[in-house]
Amino acid sequence: MNEYETNADQVEIMQALPEHFPQLAQLWLDTSLAAHAFIDSAHWTTNKQAMEERYLPESDVQMCLENGEIVGFAAVKENRLAALFIDESRQGRGYGRRLLDRVKEGRDTVTLNVYAQNAQAGEFYRKQGFKLEREQVDAATNEREYAMVWNRD
Repeated sequence: MNEYETNADQVEIMQALPEHFPQLAQLWLDTSLAAHAFIDSAHWTTNKQAMEERYLPESDVQMCLENGEIVGFAAVKENRLAALFIDESRQGRGYGRRLLDRVKEGRDTVTLNVYAQNAQAGEFYRKQGFKLEREQVDAATNEREYAMVWNRD
């Protein structure tokens, strides 16, 4: 097994509970700071509490665990993927794909926004069947982003 593979028997996807939200919000913050260096870090740090207390509780949140340890999560509101974050040291091992597959279950359409400067994430979503719907500017950060959509064939 190389560094980009994992033992499927040790990986599970499960519904997050409120007691998981502090750890998930910290994972969101750490990963956001690493992946979005083009955005002032204050944006992320000032929104951590809202992520924990408002955004996660308002969403359907699925966690990916390996050997009982949280390695990532996806948060969905209706058919909109609001967040998909994998621990930076665990990226490239299929966790994001597994979470996205769970998000797609039972849905005909999934939408999301991804920052244009986050090329790695944009490429990941394209490989998972998402298509560019439009370019726009995120009002909170004034950064260019892509609105993407996945439709079940």
